[in-house]
Amino acid sequence: MDVSELILSEADSDILYIHFDVPEHHIRLQTFLASAASAQKIIAALNHELFDGELHYELVVLASEEGSFLKKLALWASGGVVSVFAFLESDMGKAYFRGLTGQDPSQWTEQIGESHAEYLEDVNLKGMSARDPTENKICSQLVIQMTKGLLEISRDDLESTGLQNIGPDDALDARSEFYEACMQDSDVRGVGFAPEHDFPIPRNRFPERAIRGTRKIDEEKEQPWIIDVENIYVTSPNWDKNDQLARHWKGKDSIRKDCYFIIEDDKFWSHVRDNDLSVNVLDRLKVQWAYQISNGRPKNRRVLRVLEFNDETLSEELSSEELEIVLGSFNSIEVFTDQSRLF
Repeated sequence: MDVSELILSEADSDILYIHFDVPEHHIRLQTFLASAASAQKIIAALNHELFDGELHYELVVLASEEGSFLKKLALWASGGVVSVFAFLESDMGKAYFRGLTGQDPSQWTEQIGESHAEYLEDVNLKGMSARDPTENKICSQLVIQMTKGLLEISRDDLESTGLQNIGPDDALDARSEFYEACMQDSDVRGVGFAPEHDFPIPRNRFPERAIRGTRKIDEEKEQPWIIDVENIYVTSPNWDKNDQLARHWKGKDSIRKDCYFIIEDDKFWSHVRDNDLSVNVLDRLKVQWAYQISNGRPKNRRVLRVLEFNDETLSEELSSEELEIVLGSFNSIEVFTDQSRLF
């Protein structure tokens, strides 16, 4: 996707407005970067945890209007339609979406469909070509609405609705980071999430939103770690070690199913740092990884050792004793090979 096209016209994008109440028409660079990074982490976490990473998107910063400091992040989504609609139709999805937006998913998608039909009619009358199918528009606006809702909602409402036990940990942490950044900038007197000069969250409400909640230990955290050795074709790498939590590596496993993972192997990252890996368009990894099973699917994939990179041997497998050291803070470890490849 050509990102430059996204900046040309806001009509082709769905916008997350982040409006800062400041005395002058500027904010600190660190505040700008930290708040944008938090929004990016929330979107990435929602995509990864709720839509199985199937939503493909670009997030870009649009120019601010003269005479204000209104940050506009444009989201252009494609793919992931099946996962998004499956989420909206699930009981958890309905509860989560309703809690964050105050709307019923069916009513919301109907409204989006109507507005999209008007858009198509308008561009056809003008002799233009429409580039965003209804499904993609729904996907992008859904993520924007949920991100906005997660940033807006109070801590009390999060707890009273139980949403803190449904939403992804990374998204909730990113919400806290957003308000931590706002607290550190003494010029920020309030925050809003609309283009209008309205700031419903004053500075004195930042601290309670910045608190990192103590979530209940859910079933996923209690699941044992499964250890396996598998060959992966990398379709979307992330060569920034510190950025992996925001954007996981993506690949195809041995049964050609999409998988998302992080690489914790320090030896592998030393090879990356020394620039001594022969990188191809489609890299092949042989890894020893750990993951948990939640609702019949692997979650939290952690590559503990990269054994081979494009057929070049890098490391040996961790022994049982070494696995105990690496995963010792977790409940238990189960080692599977054939069974794990059924998922």
